[in-house]
Amino acid sequence: MEADRILKIGITLLFLLVLSIGVINMYGISVKLENGEIFRRFVFATVLVVFSFLIGFVIASRSKKFLFYTGILFFIFSVPLILHAKFKGLEAFGAKRWISIGEITFQPTELAKVSSVILTAYIMSLVRRKVAVLYSGFVNFLPAIFTAIQPDVGSASVFVVIFLVSVLVSRFPLSLFVMIIFVLILSFPLVWKYGFKDYHKKRITAFLNPESEYFSSGYQTVQSKIAIGSGGLMGMGLGRGEHSKGKWLPNLHSDLAFVSIAEDFGFVGVLVSLLIILIFLSSIFIRAFVSDSYFVEVFSVILGATISYHVLLNLFMISGLFPVVGIPFPFISFAGTHNVSLSFLIGACIGIGDKKKEEFELII
Repeated sequence: MEADRILKIGITLLFLLVLSIGVINMYGISVKLENGEIFRRFVFATVLVVFSFLIGFVIASRSKKFLFYTGILFFIFSVPLILHAKFKGLEAFGAKRWISIGEITFQPTELAKVSSVILTAYIMSLVRRKVAVLYSGFVNFLPAIFTAIQPDVGSASVFVVIFLVSVLVSRFPLSLFVMIIFVLILSFPLVWKYGFKDYHKKRITAFLNPESEYFSSGYQTVQSKIAIGSGGLMGMGLGRGEHSKGKWLPNLHSDLAFVSIAEDFGFVGVLVSLLIILIFLSSIFIRAFVSDSYFVEVFSVILGATISYHVLLNLFMISGLFPVVGIPFPFISFAGTHNVSLSFLIGACIGIGDKKKEEFELII
């Protein structure tokens, strides 16, 4: 019990340390862009992130059943809102992803990720195996399809990853996982023809040959790599990155935020930042392996894999190793709904009890 408490405290402190990196980096970005409003808004968003973390902790601390009902509520409200965003939402970068209510703008897809992680963990750990895959497929592929038609293929892929990871860690035959991967590969031509818009295809072309699309889809990738390289070993100093000052990088405060770390603090800064993030993610996975509760094990692995997927995809994207798909870097990028949603899940991961007697009974 004492070891578990130390682990939970460690996850919390590492989470706060990652948030601190995000705040410091966003200050440097605001200096380079000469826009103090970005930093003020990010600090306010970070306060909401901490508040969301506490809410997730309190809800999960009450009982697993209360957390499960919360996941259902998120699912009921978020999935229709994703579809609503497609027709009535705010359009940006070729997709309608956001909903505006007064002064508040949010992305319902990120709320659906909360329900997806919670419900998938419940289904895979507590539902009888013969129907678990069907239930998990429903709670993941329904929001994935609605998200893809916005179109937001990057966010839609997150639901697919959640589903695949849940199948992989939930003691199902490996043959089932391989079969699902095979089906997804076979479906790619249909996704290419009917799911991808022209700008998606141009991004893939730009990924294969950025210079050929330099003045359009490849511009962001090329400029991102130049900024990363300009940081050298030690960087130029906080807020002193010359390439960013020239405003060559579009959306530096959002999807490209980690580029600013490379530019300002160099290879050493990137290495230290990624090491802290790696230790943070490792602590979430350790939470899974040391828990006596199978639900906590599955929940923690899915959460850790979800955050890791965002981190890796963003790093690959900004370094030109993957097409631009609009995936933010957790807690580093200015991505309000995204960060608030993930922080809720992290708080829930810490708050969930480990006692087996608190588990649900199997259903169906």
